[in-house]
This record gives sequence, C-alpha cells and structure tokens, in this order.
Amino acid sequence: MTKEGKHPLSVPERADNAEESIKCPFCGTMFGLGYGNEEVVACPVCDQQIVTEDMDTIYASNEDF
Repeated sequence: MTKEGKHPLSVPERADNAEESIKCPFCGTMFGLGYGNEEVVACPVCDQQIVTEDMDTIYASNEDF
C-alpha cells in the first residue's frame, strides 16, 4: 500500500501480525493505525492531532519484544 507520489524502496514479506503504524512527530511514540481509513488521528500518549496523509507508514509487529 503506497500513498500517491510515494514509492517504497522494497516490499518485504510481512509477518501475519503486522499492522500499519506511524511515529508521532511530537513525542516519538509508535502506534498502530488500526483498520480505519482516518485522515486525522490522535496520538494515544500526547493527544496531538496527526494528519496520516503526510506521514510515512510502516508495517510493524504488534507484539512487544
């Protein structure tokens, strides 16, 4: 899944527990976007509003290790 105008350098295989995540530009917390297609999300730590269209997303494991 790429956004318009942004091309991935590679598309490696993902773990089956990977979820789309972004990093908050204000506090640095990584958090999952879930399954919704929201244009603006709130950081769960600092509560800042983040425009997801402007952010690069990664697919990361949702397990804490």
